[in-house]
Amino acid sequence: MDTKRFFVYVKAQPRAIALVPVQALSSPNGMFMTVQLYARQASNNIIKVKIGVELVERTLQYFSPLDIEPVYGCAGILDYQADTYMFLITQCQPLCDLDALTARGSGRRIARVTQVIALSLTDSIFDSTAYRRMPGAMHDDIVQGELDPYGVQNPCSQMTQFLGNGAFYFSPTFDITRTMQSQRLRAILADDPKIYDPDLKFQWNNNMLQVFTDYRMNLCGPAERQSFDDAGYAVSLIQGTVGAVYCGGMSSARGADLAVYLISRSSSMRSGMRFLTRGVDDQGGVANEVETELIMTSQRLTFSHVQIRGSIPVFWTQDGVQIGSHRVRITRSVKATIPATKRHFSDLLSRYRRVSVVNLLKIHQAYGDFGGLGAADPNMAANGAGTSEADLGRFYNTMLDAMGLPVSLISYHAFDYNTEVRGGHFERVNSLINQIHPLMASFKYYLEENESGIALSLQQGVHRTNCIDCLDRTNVVQSVISRSLVAEFLQQSGLIPGGTVPAAVDGVGRLWGDNGNAISRLYTGTGALKSDVTTSGKSGWAGFLSDASKSISRLMQNNFQDKGKQSVIDLLLGSGDSGLYCRPVSLYDEYEKEITAALELELKKISRIDSIRVMLCTYNVHGSAYRGDPLGSWLSMPRDKRPDFIAIGFQEIVNLDVQSVISADTSNRRVWEQVLTAEINVKYKKAMGNRADGEYALVSSEQLVGVAILFFAHDTIIPRIHNVQMAKCKTGFAGMAGNKGSVAMQLMLDDTSICIVAAHLASGTSNVSERNSDYHTIRTGTRFRHGRSIDDHDYVFWLGDLNYRIDLPNDQTRSLVSQGQLQSLMMYDQLSTQMAAGRVFSGYSEADIDFLPTYKFDTGTTTYDTSEKMRVPSWTDRIMYRGQGINVLAYYRDEICFSDHKPVLAVMNFNVVSIDKEQKRKIIRRLYALRHQAEKNPAPKEQKLIDWEDAAAAASDYASNGTASKKQLPAPSSDSSSWWEGNQVDGNTYGGATNGRSTQQQPPAGTMLINPFASSRSAINLIRTGNPEFQHDSRKQAESATDDPFADDGVEIPWTPILPS
Repeated sequence: MDTKRFFVYVKAQPRAIALVPVQALSSPNGMFMTVQLYARQASNNIIKVKIGVELVERTLQYFSPLDIEPVYGCAGILDYQADTYMFLITQCQPLCDLDALTARGSGRRIARVTQVIALSLTDSIFDSTAYRRMPGAMHDDIVQGELDPYGVQNPCSQMTQFLGNGAFYFSPTFDITRTMQSQRLRAILADDPKIYDPDLKFQWNNNMLQVFTDYRMNLCGPAERQSFDDAGYAVSLIQGTVGAVYCGGMSSARGADLAVYLISRSSSMRSGMRFLTRGVDDQGGVANEVETELIMTSQRLTFSHVQIRGSIPVFWTQDGVQIGSHRVRITRSVKATIPATKRHFSDLLSRYRRVSVVNLLKIHQAYGDFGGLGAADPNMAANGAGTSEADLGRFYNTMLDAMGLPVSLISYHAFDYNTEVRGGHFERVNSLINQIHPLMASFKYYLEENESGIALSLQQGVHRTNCIDCLDRTNVVQSVISRSLVAEFLQQSGLIPGGTVPAAVDGVGRLWGDNGNAISRLYTGTGALKSDVTTSGKSGWAGFLSDASKSISRLMQNNFQDKGKQSVIDLLLGSGDSGLYCRPVSLYDEYEKEITAALELELKKISRIDSIRVMLCTYNVHGSAYRGDPLGSWLSMPRDKRPDFIAIGFQEIVNLDVQSVISADTSNRRVWEQVLTAEINVKYKKAMGNRADGEYALVSSEQLVGVAILFFAHDTIIPRIHNVQMAKCKTGFAGMAGNKGSVAMQLMLDDTSICIVAAHLASGTSNVSERNSDYHTIRTGTRFRHGRSIDDHDYVFWLGDLNYRIDLPNDQTRSLVSQGQLQSLMMYDQLSTQMAAGRVFSGYSEADIDFLPTYKFDTGTTTYDTSEKMRVPSWTDRIMYRGQGINVLAYYRDEICFSDHKPVLAVMNFNVVSIDKEQKRKIIRRLYALRHQAEKNPAPKEQKLIDWEDAAAAASDYASNGTASKKQLPAPSSDSSSWWEGNQVDGNTYGGATNGRSTQQQPPAGTMLINPFASSRSAINLIRTGNPEFQHDSRKQAESATDDPFADDGVEIPWTPILPS
């Protein structure tokens, strides 16, 4: 298989890794890519990588080859456990060429990744062969977990093993992330078809390749970008499966009449293991979402048909050990789910135009009223909604109806698969095919004439099939749909002789059987059930026994091994809890400050600013379960304007005893979710009266033992909320227990980031330093997706029992409380004094406190503690905030007598920004385009990097008499410096940066430097007198950032390197 391969070179000081195309070593203008860690400041979450493309003849001399076979490219860069690694594909298995039967010369070759290594950008210890032989490699005999000869294991061994497990594929010649139709349409409709533009949904390593994407799009001009893409340094991976069969009695494409391929692409948006990843997320991604494309090619035509599968796009989970039937729990109401479901189907409609939903879940005859469901858990709703598979299907149907889209765009087809085929009657699946056949004919398929490249037909819709897992039942139905369509097409088109059509259809069935097994292994760790039905449409005792064995294996995998696999997936995708171990890696960009400043000015022109009102509450409920007591004025709303969202932080939502810490009981939280959903809407309607429009819904909630956060939003604001994620941080018993700690929530409201932290810090009057330590542990230890910390948000709010006390004797404190001397008490408030000393909450504010201390009361009363301990009244319950322009409208305590604390509430206003992301992307691209154009314009004579007239005279002197003129000689070397350091000669700089990407390397001491006065002018290559590309032309200057100042004009700069003599 003719693939692009690269030699791997390394440089010691500063350490850099280079990928050198094999053919570049013999080319006079050969180029290679270098990757270097530019900056690493873990405390500031800053990790920057510098990427450059340089001439082999100029700088490769400073690198040494690594003792390794040529690699197939870079799969990405990842920071993990305080080091930064570059992942290289070292082995692959050639699979097929989609153009094997066509007359195209380019070829569409596909290979399977079989081995990946990880090289450190900071340390050479992992360069040795011993470290590269990762567990799981094809030629490796090292037991998994075994240490290398030096007693150290590569920290990335699990990730490299996962990437080399045979489930990842790439192509050196075409965009494997896109379907045949998508590739063709992009070639026709894209603004610049020459720019490599993978589908990020199916580019499984897009998180790891982000620095290369930024380099290509921002620091490269059109010609450089095209050259970088053609070289193939960065490799796009899909996760899934690729299979091929050849009709005509052939085992390969040679001599075959028809080639059939099946490519499944797993989505990277919500990837994970079976019971750990279910339903939809706020971005609209669903679990086990797979796009499967069937491709048939002959010498004359190319046929393509796409189907998709994916988890039910609502918020639901399955918890605990799963044995027998699997009970589900719906975690958000209809109103809170609609935005995510809409985002999911909006993505599908933008890709495929129309969607046919095929739901294979069980069906109940009676339908519940999910439309009125306000609670998070239907099992606890008054309407009696259950938690069975059938209830989930009913909820799904309700969501589709709630979206209000016409059936011409989304049609719904329910088919109770298990009931219909009971007793082995798998032929009854044909009744479903008859039901959707009109849509199959309407949706059509993609058909292209190979010689001319003309698209004869476009697929105009897609079937979206699901069951509970989107595995066994789904694969059977998708196989039947595919075989039916293929048989009909082949019979009508005459593409192959009619007598060979059944054999071709059987080949399609075998491909779907292999596909089902591969997708099932990704999601469950075992092959698919009912694989014999998928292949042939029949089943027997052998299939029954095989399914039983796989079911037992799934039980073991799902309950004992999935968490480890999920962690690896999250690390590679930058999702889940990966932020605890990874830091985001960004590209070193010398223009960043300049571009950022210009971008801010441009974004002001297209941004929309909206004022948001929020209600925040913190309440320590002292482990008391809600027993129907009236909630009084708690959470009452002002009459002038409703809050857009309400966030409530609970502490001690359960008793902090050993049993609760171990069992992680959530029953109290579930009750509060129900109660507060109803209570907030009652208070809303009471405050607004006839002006009340819509209602509030629970968007998300989470709990760490006694700390919990509940987030409610009005249904008018819910569509603007996305990227919701929770993160927990334990601080009890030195971080080992969750009796103290926090639950933090991040979300995006439009394009503004918000973080809300519910916290419970160390107790005890004298434990101030412990509380300070807990605060810093939470602030630095809480990590969200892509390594984002609490401080990385536009607005941050802390709601908590922070436990800071008043440093006064009890009797004196109570006397001042009775007199209402709040200002005098505040002078002794521990939190205020610690903030004034700069020890905690730096940059945060708190509204003026004009309410009495909130702790500690005799439970159920307004009387301060009369127990034996007689605790000092204190403001332990606080709300802190940080962000620009926050306006506190109210800060108060409520007098509800439910706990030994009083709840503290705040109402605030602040602004959020909405930005057109597509416009922003274009502005960024054009700002960089302006910068590239400015680079091409020559600087004034007095600012030239090199005065080439003087340099040429010096070179002439040297050539004629062997000496350079005194005027041009640099200062001689001394004990403290060498003559080449700085290269300053008469104000001129030699060996400096040329364009921010290719930099002349400075050799270490003792290395012979190429003479900077030699006629090869090796110090600077791109800036030359008379070069038309660098001549200033005011007519080509863009007038604003919205005008594209240049396109690739195709001008080539002839240059023949002159090797030093």
